[in-house]
Amino acid sequence: MKKVILLIVLSMLLLGAMVAPAQAQIRTPGVLVGDWFKYEAKVTQFESTGPFPPTLGPLTLADNETNYIMYNVTGIVQDVINFTVTYNWKNGTETYGTLDENVTFSMDMLAIGADMVEGDMVRDTYLFFGFYQWPALYLNASIMLANPNATRETNVLNYSGLNILGSIYDYRFYWDKATGMRVWYWNHGNVADSTAYGGGPAYVYTVQYELVDSSVQDVLVPDLTGPVLLLTTMLATIPIALLHKRKKIVI
Repeated sequence: MKKVILLIVLSMLLLGAMVAPAQAQIRTPGVLVGDWFKYEAKVTQFESTGPFPPTLGPLTLADNETNYIMYNVTGIVQDVINFTVTYNWKNGTETYGTLDENVTFSMDMLAIGADMVEGDMVRDTYLFFGFYQWPALYLNASIMLANPNATRETNVLNYSGLNILGSIYDYRFYWDKATGMRVWYWNHGNVADSTAYGGGPAYVYTVQYELVDSSVQDVLVPDLTGPVLLLTTMLATIPIALLHKRKKIVI
């Protein structure tokens, strides 16, 4: 029964995430058909008594077992970008998929609208079950960041939240302002034990995505040495009790 309840909860969460708020301002994609973007994904921390990837949460095998993930723009319909996705795996194989990224509503937030500025709403409020609310998310800043080829204006979003299962998440997003494409993503989480509901044991993780190549001139990952060092320092302050009895998985 508990497993059934958990599946119902997760299904409702996913359904809620797909329901777009009508009041959100429609955004305009900043990419063109034929553009492509190559990312490197890396799990830099995973501590748990359970396996990787875990049953619940944002982590997937692609976060740790790929050399790169390539997104090719194949179509644009209003505020939706159609991508074909290539997963180049460390075992020498490739697999393929598709992604329809809505720059106004999608919770993946691979892309946002072009030319957004500080204070603009990135995503509107989402309401789950009538009592749990994903808050509206707004750009914290539009800043100039240097990447290996150029200095480009970059939009920043920092967000921390607690979900209904008691899991705590911290997110850092950087998007190229002109294209709206994500150039850097960092996510740290302390995920609650959900074994009693058919899920898995608690875990602590950190994952990041970097844009390492693109067909769009001068769009690459910016120099984030400072922010990464700061976040590493913050992680070092996590109470030891949070990691008690958790094994460390070598990534």
